[in-house]
Amino acid sequence: MDRIKSAYEMALERFSKRKEVPRSEIDRMEYESAGSRAAAAFLKERDYDLKAEIDRHPEPYRGYVADGIQKTLLYNIMLPSDRTFKETNRRAMEGILAVKKNKRAVKELFNQLEHLFNYYEKSLAQAYSQFKEYFSEKINAQVKLLEKRSGKKIKVNPEIQPGFQEEWMKIRSQLNQQYESVLKEQKEKLLQIP
Repeated sequence: MDRIKSAYEMALERFSKRKEVPRSEIDRMEYESAGSRAAAAFLKERDYDLKAEIDRHPEPYRGYVADGIQKTLLYNIMLPSDRTFKETNRRAMEGILAVKKNKRAVKELFNQLEHLFNYYEKSLAQAYSQFKEYFSEKINAQVKLLEKRSGKKIKVNPEIQPGFQEEWMKIRSQLNQQYESVLKEQKEKLLQIP
């Protein structure tokens, strides 16, 4: 019983030492969260109006809503490894452009992002082609041995061989890390634009 009581007393002690959260911080969290929900709706719904959503909130909190929108949209901008990401990136960029005031600076940064994405896609395709060729050569000796034993020509698809996907994922991960660091820098620049 003493052990439970002392744990209870310790909990009461911690509770009494807690800090009071300022009202401005509570408001910021509440309205940024509303902005995040608006950004998610914008990404899903074609006709969603972000400016109208911001204007729906009281004047002193609109900046928080816009911040929540921007953070969520920036989070959704990713390296375009497939068509889905390209569409999401395009839509997120539209939303960011809608809430930013300095549209010229935003468009310039978006041009840089587009260049980064195009270069990434080309690098990814080239890396895949080179890896596939390397992997084919790697298993070629085994294929020749099988052909010699069977007396027949064997056609082997390297992409379905054991280890191909695992090794490719490692290479792709390394490539992604390089580009993600540049993407992160660009996102930080976007946050600084008014």
